[in-house]
Amino acid sequence: MLSFLPSMDLLRERDELRALVDVVLDKLSRGERPDDIERQRVDLKEEAGRRGVGGVLLPGQAHNLAAAAHLADEVACFANTLGGGALVLGVENKTGDLLGTALDPDWLRRSIYERVDLAPVVEERVVSGTRLLIIYVAMAGEPVEDTGNRIRWRVDDSCAPVDRAEWWVHRQQQAGYDSMAVSTGRTLADVPPGAMVAVRRYLVGEVPAETGRGDSPADVLRRLGVLQPSGRLTQAGALVFCAGEHTHLELTVLDVEGGDVLAAPDDLSHLSLIEQLAEIEGRLDGQNTSITLRGSFAERPVRRLPPTAVREAVLNALAHRDWMTPEPVRLVWVQQDSSLTVISPGGFSGGITPENLLTRRYARHPALADLFRALSLVEKQGLGVDRMVREMVSLGHRPPVIVQEEGPVVRVRLVGGQPVVPVMALAGRIEPKARRRDVRIALIVDTLLRRAHATPEHMAHVLQRTSAEALEALETAAECRVDAEPLVEQYKGVWLLSTAAIRVLESAGPAATRPGRTILTYRRPADPVAVVRDWLADSPKITSGDHARLTGITQVGALNQLNRMEEAGYLVRGDGKGRNAHFLRGPQL
Repeated sequence: MLSFLPSMDLLRERDELRALVDVVLDKLSRGERPDDIERQRVDLKEEAGRRGVGGVLLPGQAHNLAAAAHLADEVACFANTLGGGALVLGVENKTGDLLGTALDPDWLRRSIYERVDLAPVVEERVVSGTRLLIIYVAMAGEPVEDTGNRIRWRVDDSCAPVDRAEWWVHRQQQAGYDSMAVSTGRTLADVPPGAMVAVRRYLVGEVPAETGRGDSPADVLRRLGVLQPSGRLTQAGALVFCAGEHTHLELTVLDVEGGDVLAAPDDLSHLSLIEQLAEIEGRLDGQNTSITLRGSFAERPVRRLPPTAVREAVLNALAHRDWMTPEPVRLVWVQQDSSLTVISPGGFSGGITPENLLTRRYARHPALADLFRALSLVEKQGLGVDRMVREMVSLGHRPPVIVQEEGPVVRVRLVGGQPVVPVMALAGRIEPKARRRDVRIALIVDTLLRRAHATPEHMAHVLQRTSAEALEALETAAECRVDAEPLVEQYKGVWLLSTAAIRVLESAGPAATRPGRTILTYRRPADPVAVVRDWLADSPKITSGDHARLTGITQVGALNQLNRMEEAGYLVRGDGKGRNAHFLRGPQL
Protein backbone atom coordinates (compact mmCIF):
# COMPACT_ATOMS: atom_id res chain seq x y z
CA MET A 1 0.00 0.00 0.00
CA LEU A 2 1.54 3.31 -1.08
CA SER A 3 1.88 6.18 1.37
CA PHE A 4 0.88 9.70 0.47
CA LEU A 5 3.46 12.41 1.01
CA PRO A 6 1.91 15.90 0.67
CA SER A 7 5.19 17.71 0.03
CA MET A 8 5.92 15.39 -2.92
CA ASP A 9 2.55 14.26 -4.22
CA LEU A 10 0.11 16.97 -3.29
CA LEU A 11 0.43 18.92 -6.52
CA ARG A 12 1.07 17.25 -9.84
CA GLU A 13 2.89 20.36 -11.05
CA ARG A 14 5.15 20.25 -8.01
CA ASP A 15 6.05 16.62 -8.73
CA GLU A 16 7.01 17.52 -12.28
CA LEU A 17 8.92 20.59 -11.11
CA ARG A 18 10.96 18.63 -8.56
CA ALA A 19 11.84 16.09 -11.22
CA LEU A 20 12.89 18.89 -13.56
CA VAL A 21 15.04 20.44 -10.83
CA ASP A 22 16.74 17.08 -10.34
CA VAL A 23 17.54 16.95 -14.07
CA VAL A 24 18.97 20.48 -13.97
CA LEU A 25 21.10 19.74 -10.89
CA ASP A 26 22.40 16.54 -12.46
CA LYS A 27 23.55 18.44 -15.54
CA LEU A 28 25.17 21.13 -13.41
CA SER A 29 27.07 18.49 -11.43
CA ARG A 30 28.51 17.18 -14.73
CA GLY A 31 29.46 20.66 -15.90
CA GLU A 32 26.68 20.82 -18.50
CA ARG A 33 24.29 23.68 -19.24
CA PRO A 34 20.56 22.98 -18.85
CA ASP A 35 18.53 23.06 -22.04
CA ASP A 36 16.45 26.16 -22.79
CA ILE A 37 13.20 24.24 -22.36
CA GLU A 38 14.26 23.22 -18.86
CA ARG A 39 15.09 26.80 -17.96
CA GLN A 40 11.57 27.98 -18.78
CA ARG A 41 10.49 26.66 -15.39
CA VAL A 42 13.84 26.41 -13.56
CA ASP A 43 15.92 29.55 -13.33
CA LEU A 44 19.58 29.64 -12.24
CA LYS A 45 20.50 32.55 -10.00
CA GLU A 46 23.69 33.90 -8.57
CA GLU A 47 23.25 35.45 -5.14
CA ALA A 48 22.96 39.20 -5.62
CA GLY A 49 25.29 41.44 -3.60
CA ARG A 50 28.22 38.99 -3.44
CA ARG A 51 30.50 40.60 -6.00
CA GLY A 52 33.16 43.05 -4.87
CA VAL A 53 35.54 45.30 -6.78
CA GLY A 54 36.57 43.75 -10.06
CA GLY A 55 33.87 41.10 -9.80
CA VAL A 56 35.57 39.25 -6.94
CA LEU A 57 33.22 36.79 -5.25
CA LEU A 58 32.84 37.77 -1.58
CA PRO A 59 32.28 35.35 1.33
CA GLY A 60 28.67 34.34 1.78
CA GLN A 61 26.51 35.60 4.65
CA ALA A 62 23.42 34.12 6.34
CA HIS A 63 21.52 37.38 5.80
CA ASN A 64 21.78 39.35 2.56
CA LEU A 65 19.16 42.04 1.98
CA ALA A 66 20.18 42.62 -1.64
CA ALA A 67 19.67 38.94 -2.43
CA ALA A 68 16.31 38.85 -0.66
CA ALA A 69 15.04 41.87 -2.61
CA HIS A 70 16.21 40.44 -5.94
CA LEU A 71 14.76 36.99 -5.26
CA ALA A 72 11.43 38.44 -4.11
CA ASP A 73 10.95 39.90 -7.60
CA GLU A 74 11.81 36.57 -9.21
CA VAL A 75 9.39 34.73 -6.91
CA ALA A 76 6.61 37.15 -7.85
CA CYS A 77 7.34 36.51 -11.52
CA PHE A 78 7.09 32.73 -11.17
CA ALA A 79 3.94 33.05 -9.03
CA ASN A 80 2.24 34.86 -11.93
CA THR A 81 3.22 32.06 -14.32
CA LEU A 82 1.03 29.07 -15.03
CA GLY A 83 2.34 26.15 -12.97
CA GLY A 84 4.81 28.26 -10.99
CA GLY A 85 8.51 27.42 -11.11
CA ALA A 86 11.77 27.01 -9.21
CA LEU A 87 14.88 29.11 -8.61
CA VAL A 88 18.27 27.44 -8.11
CA LEU A 89 20.31 29.87 -6.01
CA GLY A 90 24.10 29.72 -5.98
CA VAL A 91 24.81 29.23 -9.71
CA GLU A 92 26.50 31.66 -12.09
CA ASN A 93 23.77 32.52 -14.59
CA LYS A 94 25.72 32.42 -17.84
CA THR A 95 28.31 29.72 -17.24
CA GLY A 96 26.47 27.43 -14.87
CA ASP A 97 29.42 27.44 -12.45
CA LEU A 98 28.51 26.37 -8.92
CA LEU A 99 29.20 29.30 -6.57
CA GLY A 100 27.12 28.25 -3.56
CA THR A 101 25.25 30.34 -1.02
CA ALA A 102 25.34 30.73 2.77
CA LEU A 103 21.85 32.28 3.08
CA ASP A 104 19.67 31.00 5.93
CA PRO A 105 16.57 29.33 4.37
CA ASP A 106 14.12 30.40 7.08
CA TRP A 107 15.35 33.97 7.05
CA LEU A 108 15.16 34.07 3.25
CA ARG A 109 11.60 32.71 3.22
CA ARG A 110 10.46 35.33 5.74
CA SER A 111 12.27 38.12 3.90
CA ILE A 112 10.62 37.22 0.60
CA TYR A 113 7.24 37.04 2.31
CA GLU A 114 7.69 40.50 3.82
CA ARG A 115 8.34 41.94 0.34
CA VAL A 116 5.79 40.25 -1.91
CA ASP A 117 3.36 38.52 0.50
CA LEU A 118 4.37 35.06 -0.72
CA ALA A 119 6.26 32.44 1.29
CA PRO A 120 7.93 29.97 -1.07
CA VAL A 121 9.36 26.64 -0.02
CA VAL A 122 13.16 26.91 0.37
CA GLU A 123 15.21 23.71 0.45
CA GLU A 124 18.93 23.07 0.77
CA ARG A 125 20.69 20.85 -1.79
CA VAL A 126 24.36 19.96 -2.07
CA VAL A 127 25.71 19.47 -5.60
CA SER A 128 29.37 18.46 -6.08
CA GLY A 129 30.11 19.61 -2.55
CA THR A 130 28.50 23.02 -3.09
CA ARG A 131 25.52 24.17 -1.02
CA LEU A 132 22.65 25.51 -3.12
CA LEU A 133 19.12 26.66 -2.23
CA ILE A 134 16.11 25.59 -4.27
CA ILE A 135 13.16 28.00 -4.07
CA TYR A 136 9.86 26.43 -5.15
CA VAL A 137 7.13 28.87 -6.14
CA ALA A 138 3.47 27.85 -6.48
CA MET A 139 1.15 29.48 -9.00
CA ALA A 140 -0.80 32.35 -7.42
CA GLY A 141 -4.57 32.72 -7.63
CA GLU A 142 -4.41 36.47 -8.30
CA PRO A 143 -1.82 38.90 -9.72
CA VAL A 144 1.30 39.34 -7.59
CA GLU A 145 3.13 42.64 -7.73
CA ASP A 146 6.89 42.64 -7.23
CA THR A 147 8.79 45.13 -5.10
CA GLY A 148 8.54 47.69 -7.93
CA ASN A 149 4.75 47.28 -8.12
CA ARG A 150 5.11 45.52 -11.48
CA ILE A 151 3.26 42.43 -12.63
CA ARG A 152 5.58 40.12 -14.57
CA TRP A 153 5.48 36.50 -15.68
CA ARG A 154 7.81 34.08 -17.41
CA VAL A 155 8.15 34.22 -21.17
CA ASP A 156 10.61 31.56 -22.37
CA ASP A 157 13.51 31.80 -19.89
CA SER A 158 13.04 35.33 -18.57
CA CYS A 159 10.47 37.57 -16.90
CA ALA A 160 8.38 39.93 -18.99
CA PRO A 161 5.81 42.57 -17.95
CA VAL A 162 2.09 41.86 -18.34
CA ASP A 163 -0.82 44.17 -17.63
CA ARG A 164 -3.44 43.15 -15.11
CA ALA A 165 -6.24 42.73 -17.65
CA GLU A 166 -4.17 40.32 -19.76
CA TRP A 167 -3.23 38.40 -16.63
CA TRP A 168 -6.90 37.85 -15.75
CA VAL A 169 -7.88 36.93 -19.32
CA HIS A 170 -5.17 34.30 -19.34
CA ARG A 171 -6.05 32.99 -15.87
CA GLN A 172 -9.77 32.82 -16.69
CA GLN A 173 -8.86 30.27 -19.31
CA GLN A 174 -7.82 28.14 -16.34
CA ALA A 175 -11.08 28.83 -14.44
CA GLY A 176 -12.05 26.12 -12.02
CA TYR A 177 -8.47 24.91 -11.56
CA ASP A 178 -7.84 23.60 -8.08
CA SER A 179 -4.73 21.56 -7.43
CA MET A 180 -6.56 19.57 -4.73
CA ALA A 181 -9.13 18.40 -7.31
CA VAL A 182 -6.72 16.96 -9.88
CA SER A 183 -6.14 13.23 -10.26
CA THR A 184 -3.34 11.31 -8.58
CA GLY A 185 -1.89 7.86 -9.07
CA ARG A 186 -3.53 6.70 -5.82
CA THR A 187 -6.53 4.36 -5.88
CA LEU A 188 -8.87 2.73 -3.39
CA ALA A 189 -6.18 0.08 -2.80
CA ASP A 190 -4.04 2.80 -1.17
CA VAL A 191 -6.69 3.65 1.43
CA PRO A 192 -6.00 1.77 4.71
CA PRO A 193 -8.92 0.18 6.57
CA GLY A 194 -8.40 2.53 9.51
CA ALA A 195 -9.12 5.52 7.29
CA MET A 196 -12.51 4.10 6.30
CA VAL A 197 -13.30 3.39 9.95
CA ALA A 198 -12.62 7.05 10.72
CA VAL A 199 -14.70 8.17 7.72
CA ARG A 200 -17.71 6.16 8.86
CA ARG A 201 -17.31 7.50 12.38
CA TYR A 202 -17.59 11.07 11.13
CA LEU A 203 -20.45 10.28 8.76
CA VAL A 204 -22.72 8.40 11.17
CA GLY A 205 -25.73 10.52 12.03
CA GLU A 206 -24.46 13.43 9.96
CA VAL A 207 -25.37 12.47 6.39
CA PRO A 208 -28.15 10.54 4.60
CA ALA A 209 -28.37 6.83 5.35
CA GLU A 210 -27.16 5.77 1.92
CA THR A 211 -23.66 7.02 2.82
CA GLY A 212 -23.60 5.06 6.05
CA ARG A 213 -22.16 1.78 7.14
CA GLY A 214 -23.88 -0.34 4.47
CA ASP A 215 -22.08 1.31 1.56
CA SER A 216 -18.83 -0.01 0.14
CA PRO A 217 -15.67 2.08 0.62
CA ALA A 218 -15.78 2.95 -3.09
CA ASP A 219 -19.37 4.19 -2.79
CA VAL A 220 -18.53 6.34 0.21
CA LEU A 221 -15.48 7.92 -1.45
CA ARG A 222 -17.42 8.58 -4.66
CA ARG A 223 -20.16 10.37 -2.74
CA LEU A 224 -17.50 12.40 -0.97
CA GLY A 225 -16.27 13.44 -4.42
CA VAL A 226 -12.71 12.14 -4.10
CA LEU A 227 -12.85 8.90 -6.12
CA GLN A 228 -13.00 9.67 -9.83
CA PRO A 229 -14.64 7.47 -12.51
CA SER A 230 -11.15 6.39 -13.53
CA GLY A 231 -10.73 4.82 -10.10
CA ARG A 232 -8.09 7.36 -9.09
CA LEU A 233 -8.22 9.54 -6.00
CA THR A 234 -8.09 13.31 -6.18
CA GLN A 235 -5.25 15.13 -4.45
CA ALA A 236 -7.61 16.00 -1.58
CA GLY A 237 -8.70 12.37 -1.31
CA ALA A 238 -5.15 11.07 -1.33
CA LEU A 239 -4.08 13.60 1.31
CA VAL A 240 -6.96 12.82 3.67
CA PHE A 241 -7.37 9.06 3.21
CA CYS A 242 -3.97 7.61 2.24
CA ALA A 243 -1.25 6.75 4.73
CA GLY A 244 1.33 9.48 4.99
CA GLU A 245 5.00 9.83 5.78
CA HIS A 246 4.54 12.87 8.00
CA THR A 247 2.80 13.69 11.24
CA HIS A 248 0.26 16.31 10.19
CA LEU A 249 -1.02 17.13 13.70
CA GLU A 250 1.08 17.41 16.87
CA LEU A 251 -0.47 17.83 20.32
CA THR A 252 1.58 18.90 23.34
CA VAL A 253 0.04 19.14 26.83
CA LEU A 254 1.60 21.50 29.40
CA ASP A 255 0.68 22.13 33.01
CA VAL A 256 1.24 25.91 32.72
CA GLU A 257 2.63 28.20 30.03
CA GLY A 258 6.33 27.37 29.69
CA GLY A 259 5.98 24.68 32.35
CA ASP A 260 6.32 20.92 32.43
CA VAL A 261 5.35 18.79 29.45
CA LEU A 262 2.64 16.40 30.63
CA ALA A 263 2.20 14.76 27.24
CA ALA A 264 4.61 15.07 24.31
CA PRO A 265 3.57 14.73 20.65
CA ASP A 266 3.36 11.19 19.30
CA ASP A 267 4.62 10.04 15.91
CA LEU A 268 1.47 9.64 13.79
CA SER A 269 3.26 9.50 10.44
CA HIS A 270 2.01 5.97 9.73
CA LEU A 271 -1.61 7.15 9.76
CA SER A 272 -3.70 8.93 7.15
CA LEU A 273 -4.73 12.51 7.85
CA ILE A 274 -8.27 11.54 8.84
CA GLU A 275 -6.94 8.91 11.25
CA GLN A 276 -4.55 11.46 12.74
CA LEU A 277 -7.44 13.89 13.12
CA ALA A 278 -9.55 11.29 14.91
CA GLU A 279 -6.62 10.45 17.21
CA ILE A 280 -5.94 14.10 18.09
CA GLU A 281 -9.63 14.84 18.63
CA GLY A 282 -9.82 11.93 21.05
CA ARG A 283 -6.85 13.23 23.01
CA LEU A 284 -8.21 16.77 23.11
CA ASP A 285 -11.52 15.39 24.30
CA GLY A 286 -9.70 13.78 27.20
CA GLN A 287 -8.06 17.08 28.16
CA ASN A 288 -11.15 19.24 27.63
CA THR A 289 -12.97 17.96 30.70
CA SER A 290 -16.38 19.07 31.89
CA ILE A 291 -17.27 21.56 34.61
CA THR A 292 -20.59 20.94 36.37
CA LEU A 293 -22.75 24.03 36.75
CA ARG A 294 -25.18 24.03 39.63
CA GLY A 295 -28.23 26.08 40.45
CA SER A 296 -30.46 27.25 37.62
CA PHE A 297 -28.62 25.00 35.16
CA ALA A 298 -29.62 21.85 37.07
CA GLU A 299 -26.08 20.50 37.34
CA ARG A 300 -25.48 20.87 33.62
CA PRO A 301 -21.96 19.84 32.52
CA VAL A 302 -20.08 22.31 30.31
CA ARG A 303 -16.69 21.72 28.69
CA ARG A 304 -13.77 23.98 29.58
CA LEU A 305 -13.65 25.01 25.93
CA PRO A 306 -16.64 24.71 23.57
CA PRO A 307 -15.98 21.52 21.54
CA THR A 308 -17.31 23.23 18.41
CA ALA A 309 -14.76 26.03 18.76
CA VAL A 310 -11.96 23.50 19.30
CA ARG A 311 -12.92 21.52 16.20
CA GLU A 312 -13.25 24.63 14.05
CA ALA A 313 -9.80 25.83 15.14
CA VAL A 314 -8.19 22.52 14.20
CA LEU A 315 -10.11 22.01 10.95
CA ASN A 316 -9.53 25.56 9.76
CA ALA A 317 -5.82 25.10 10.38
CA LEU A 318 -5.83 21.99 8.16
CA ALA A 319 -8.10 23.38 5.45
CA HIS A 320 -6.24 26.67 5.01
CA ARG A 321 -2.64 25.75 5.81
CA ASP A 322 0.25 25.77 3.34
CA TRP A 323 0.60 22.14 2.27
CA MET A 324 3.86 22.83 0.42
CA THR A 325 5.76 22.44 3.67
CA PRO A 326 5.85 19.15 5.62
CA GLU A 327 5.65 20.97 8.97
CA PRO A 328 2.71 19.79 11.10
CA VAL A 329 -0.11 21.82 12.55
CA ARG A 330 1.00 22.25 16.16
CA LEU A 331 -1.49 22.22 19.04
CA VAL A 332 -0.64 23.15 22.63
CA TRP A 333 -3.10 22.52 25.47
CA VAL A 334 -2.33 24.24 28.80
CA GLN A 335 -4.16 22.56 31.67
CA GLN A 336 -4.20 25.35 34.23
CA ASP A 337 -5.45 27.91 31.69
CA SER A 338 -7.87 25.59 29.86
CA SER A 339 -6.35 27.07 26.72
CA LEU A 340 -5.65 25.71 23.26
CA THR A 341 -3.18 27.24 20.83
CA VAL A 342 -3.21 26.07 17.20
CA ILE A 343 -0.32 27.05 14.90
CA SER A 344 -0.64 26.28 11.20
CA PRO A 345 2.10 26.70 8.56
CA GLY A 346 1.58 29.45 6.02
CA GLY A 347 0.26 32.98 6.42
CA PHE A 348 -3.12 34.38 5.53
CA SER A 349 -4.01 34.21 1.84
CA GLY A 350 -6.65 35.54 -0.53
CA GLY A 351 -6.68 38.98 1.09
CA ILE A 352 -7.60 37.63 4.53
CA THR A 353 -6.28 39.64 7.48
CA PRO A 354 -7.03 39.66 11.22
CA GLU A 355 -9.15 42.75 10.51
CA ASN A 356 -11.56 41.06 8.07
CA LEU A 357 -11.74 37.45 9.29
CA LEU A 358 -15.43 37.75 10.13
CA THR A 359 -16.50 39.17 6.79
CA ARG A 360 -14.16 37.91 4.07
CA ARG A 361 -14.40 34.39 2.70
CA TYR A 362 -11.56 32.59 0.95
CA ALA A 363 -10.45 28.97 0.65
CA ARG A 364 -6.81 28.31 -0.15
CA HIS A 365 -7.79 24.76 -1.21
CA PRO A 366 -11.49 24.73 -2.25
CA ALA A 367 -11.62 20.97 -2.98
CA LEU A 368 -10.13 20.14 0.43
CA ALA A 369 -12.52 22.50 2.20
CA ASP A 370 -15.41 20.92 0.31
CA LEU A 371 -14.28 17.45 1.40
CA PHE A 372 -14.26 18.55 5.04
CA ARG A 373 -17.81 19.86 4.59
CA ALA A 374 -18.88 16.59 2.95
CA LEU A 375 -17.46 14.76 5.97
CA SER A 376 -19.56 17.04 8.22
CA LEU A 377 -16.37 18.28 9.85
CA VAL A 378 -17.02 21.96 9.14
CA GLU A 379 -19.94 24.17 8.25
CA LYS A 380 -20.35 26.37 5.20
CA GLN A 381 -17.36 27.87 3.46
CA GLY A 382 -15.55 30.39 5.63
CA LEU A 383 -17.91 30.33 8.63
CA GLY A 384 -15.54 28.62 11.05
CA VAL A 385 -14.29 31.85 12.62
CA ASP A 386 -17.86 33.05 13.17
CA ARG A 387 -18.70 29.83 15.00
CA MET A 388 -15.56 30.00 17.14
CA VAL A 389 -16.37 33.57 18.18
CA ARG A 390 -20.03 32.84 18.89
CA GLU A 391 -19.36 29.69 20.91
CA MET A 392 -16.67 31.37 23.02
CA VAL A 393 -18.46 34.60 23.92
CA SER A 394 -21.76 32.81 24.61
CA LEU A 395 -20.04 31.17 27.59
CA GLY A 396 -18.53 34.44 28.76
CA HIS A 397 -15.06 33.63 27.40
CA ARG A 398 -13.03 36.11 25.41
CA PRO A 399 -13.22 35.90 21.59
CA PRO A 400 -10.46 33.86 19.91
CA VAL A 401 -7.13 35.53 19.20
CA ILE A 402 -6.19 34.97 15.55
CA VAL A 403 -2.93 36.49 14.33
CA GLN A 404 -0.23 35.96 11.74
CA GLU A 405 3.34 35.58 12.97
CA GLU A 406 6.80 35.06 11.56
CA GLY A 407 7.27 31.94 9.51
CA PRO A 408 4.73 32.85 8.32
CA VAL A 409 2.27 30.95 10.48
CA VAL A 410 -1.26 31.62 11.67
CA ARG A 411 -1.80 31.29 15.43
CA VAL A 412 -5.24 30.76 16.95
CA ARG A 413 -5.64 30.90 20.73
CA LEU A 414 -8.74 29.89 22.67
CA VAL A 415 -8.88 30.47 26.43
CA GLY A 416 -11.73 28.86 28.35
CA GLY A 417 -12.20 27.54 31.86
CA GLN A 418 -15.08 28.23 34.22
CA PRO A 419 -18.01 29.56 32.16
CA VAL A 420 -19.62 32.84 33.27
CA VAL A 421 -23.05 31.62 34.34
CA PRO A 422 -24.84 34.99 34.03
CA VAL A 423 -23.67 35.30 30.42
CA MET A 424 -24.96 31.81 29.66
CA ALA A 425 -28.27 32.73 31.31
CA LEU A 426 -28.63 35.84 29.18
CA ALA A 427 -27.59 34.10 25.95
CA GLY A 428 -30.11 31.34 26.60
CA ARG A 429 -33.01 33.79 27.00
CA ILE A 430 -32.56 35.82 23.84
CA GLU A 431 -35.59 35.67 21.54
CA PRO A 432 -36.11 34.82 18.77
CA LYS A 433 -33.96 31.73 19.27
CA ALA A 434 -32.39 32.06 15.83
CA ARG A 435 -30.60 35.21 17.04
CA ARG A 436 -28.70 33.15 19.60
CA ARG A 437 -26.69 31.89 16.61
CA ASP A 438 -26.08 35.39 15.20
CA VAL A 439 -22.42 36.24 15.70
CA ARG A 440 -23.24 39.97 15.48
CA ILE A 441 -25.61 39.73 18.45
CA ALA A 442 -23.05 37.67 20.39
CA LEU A 443 -20.34 40.30 19.84
CA ILE A 444 -22.63 43.22 20.68
CA VAL A 445 -23.59 41.56 23.97
CA ASP A 446 -19.95 40.68 24.69
CA THR A 447 -18.93 44.29 24.10
CA LEU A 448 -21.65 45.66 26.39
CA LEU A 449 -20.74 43.17 29.11
CA ARG A 450 -17.34 44.83 29.36
CA ARG A 451 -18.07 48.41 28.30
CA ALA A 452 -20.98 50.54 29.48
CA HIS A 453 -22.02 51.74 26.04
CA ALA A 454 -21.34 51.20 22.36
CA THR A 455 -21.57 53.30 19.22
CA PRO A 456 -21.89 52.20 15.60
CA GLU A 457 -18.33 53.39 15.04
CA HIS A 458 -16.99 51.28 17.90
CA MET A 459 -19.02 48.24 16.86
CA ALA A 460 -17.86 48.63 13.24
CA HIS A 461 -14.36 47.77 14.43
CA VAL A 462 -15.54 44.83 16.55
CA LEU A 463 -17.85 43.40 13.88
CA GLN A 464 -15.40 44.13 11.02
CA ARG A 465 -18.15 45.92 9.12
CA THR A 466 -18.99 49.46 8.08
CA SER A 467 -20.58 51.89 10.53
CA ALA A 468 -23.85 51.62 8.62
CA GLU A 469 -23.77 47.83 8.92
CA ALA A 470 -22.88 48.09 12.61
CA LEU A 471 -25.88 50.39 13.14
CA GLU A 472 -28.07 47.83 11.42
CA ALA A 473 -26.70 45.14 13.75
CA LEU A 474 -27.42 47.30 16.82
CA GLU A 475 -30.95 47.91 15.62
CA THR A 476 -31.35 44.15 15.11
CA ALA A 477 -30.14 43.58 18.67
CA ALA A 478 -32.71 46.11 19.87
CA GLU A 479 -35.42 44.03 18.20
CA CYS A 480 -34.32 40.96 20.20
CA ARG A 481 -36.15 40.33 23.44
CA VAL A 482 -35.20 39.17 26.93
CA ASP A 483 -38.22 38.42 29.11
CA ALA A 484 -40.37 40.28 26.54
CA GLU A 485 -38.20 43.41 26.84
CA PRO A 486 -35.49 44.72 24.44
CA LEU A 487 -32.02 43.20 24.68
CA VAL A 488 -30.33 46.57 24.10
CA GLU A 489 -31.68 50.08 23.99
CA GLN A 490 -30.63 53.45 22.65
CA TYR A 491 -29.78 56.22 25.06
CA LYS A 492 -28.66 59.69 23.94
CA GLY A 493 -27.22 58.39 20.66
CA VAL A 494 -25.36 55.41 22.12
CA TRP A 495 -26.43 51.85 22.88
CA LEU A 496 -26.64 50.16 26.28
CA LEU A 497 -27.66 46.80 27.65
CA SER A 498 -31.30 47.11 28.61
CA THR A 499 -32.45 47.08 32.22
CA ALA A 500 -34.02 43.67 31.51
CA ALA A 501 -30.72 42.23 30.27
CA ILE A 502 -28.82 43.62 33.27
CA ARG A 503 -31.49 42.24 35.59
CA VAL A 504 -30.95 38.75 34.15
CA LEU A 505 -27.18 39.08 34.52
CA GLU A 506 -27.22 40.40 38.07
CA SER A 507 -29.74 37.84 39.29
CA ALA A 508 -28.20 34.79 37.61
CA GLY A 509 -25.31 34.23 39.98
CA PRO A 510 -22.30 35.62 41.78
CA ALA A 511 -20.03 35.67 38.70
CA ALA A 512 -21.36 39.09 37.72
CA THR A 513 -20.56 40.71 41.05
CA ARG A 514 -17.62 38.80 42.52
CA PRO A 515 -14.27 40.60 43.06
CA GLY A 516 -12.09 40.49 39.98
CA ARG A 517 -15.11 40.04 37.73
CA THR A 518 -14.61 40.45 34.00
CA ILE A 519 -18.15 41.55 33.11
CA LEU A 520 -20.24 44.54 34.22
CA THR A 521 -17.22 46.18 35.82
CA TYR A 522 -18.94 49.50 35.17
CA ARG A 523 -21.88 48.65 37.46
CA ARG A 524 -21.54 50.30 40.90
CA PRO A 525 -17.80 50.82 40.37
CA ALA A 526 -15.51 51.75 43.23
CA ASP A 527 -13.46 53.77 40.72
CA PRO A 528 -15.72 55.40 38.10
CA VAL A 529 -12.96 57.10 36.09
CA ALA A 530 -12.92 54.48 33.29
CA VAL A 531 -16.70 54.68 32.86
CA VAL A 532 -16.62 58.47 32.60
CA ARG A 533 -13.61 58.44 30.29
CA ASP A 534 -15.34 56.07 27.86
CA TRP A 535 -18.52 58.16 27.92
CA LEU A 536 -16.70 61.44 27.24
CA ALA A 537 -14.86 59.83 24.33
CA ASP A 538 -18.20 59.74 22.52
CA SER A 539 -20.10 62.62 24.18
CA PRO A 540 -19.03 66.22 25.01
CA LYS A 541 -20.53 66.18 28.52
CA ILE A 542 -21.85 63.91 31.27
CA THR A 543 -24.67 64.48 33.72
CA SER A 544 -25.47 62.78 37.01
CA GLY A 545 -28.40 61.14 35.21
CA ASP A 546 -26.07 59.72 32.56
CA HIS A 547 -23.70 58.38 35.20
CA ALA A 548 -26.56 56.86 37.20
CA ARG A 549 -27.91 55.11 34.07
CA LEU A 550 -24.52 53.67 33.18
CA THR A 551 -23.49 52.53 36.65
CA GLY A 552 -26.77 51.55 38.28
CA ILE A 553 -26.23 53.76 41.34
CA THR A 554 -28.67 56.42 42.51
CA GLN A 555 -28.59 59.86 40.97
CA VAL A 556 -27.45 61.35 44.27
CA GLY A 557 -24.65 58.79 44.46
CA ALA A 558 -23.74 59.51 40.84
CA LEU A 559 -23.54 63.24 41.51
CA ASN A 560 -21.30 62.62 44.53
CA GLN A 561 -18.93 60.53 42.38
CA LEU A 562 -18.81 63.22 39.70
CA ASN A 563 -18.13 65.91 42.32
CA ARG A 564 -15.22 63.90 43.69
CA MET A 565 -13.85 63.49 40.16
CA GLU A 566 -14.10 67.26 39.72
CA GLU A 567 -12.08 67.79 42.91
CA ALA A 568 -9.45 65.37 41.57
CA GLY A 569 -9.18 67.25 38.29
CA TYR A 570 -10.76 64.58 36.11
CA LEU A 571 -13.78 66.77 35.38
CA VAL A 572 -14.70 70.43 35.29
CA ARG A 573 -18.21 71.73 35.92
CA GLY A 574 -20.07 73.09 32.91
CA ASP A 575 -22.06 76.33 32.77
CA GLY A 576 -25.49 74.70 33.09
CA LYS A 577 -27.52 74.81 36.28
CA GLY A 578 -30.34 72.65 37.63
CA ARG A 579 -31.50 70.16 35.04
CA ASN A 580 -28.81 71.44 32.67
CA ALA A 581 -25.99 70.83 35.16
CA HIS A 582 -23.21 68.80 33.62
CA PHE A 583 -19.50 68.08 33.69
CA LEU A 584 -16.81 68.34 30.99
CA ARG A 585 -13.48 66.58 30.52
CA GLY A 586 -10.89 67.85 33.01
CA PRO A 587 -7.10 68.16 32.66
CA GLN A 588 -6.43 64.85 34.48
CA LEU A 589 -8.73 62.75 32.28
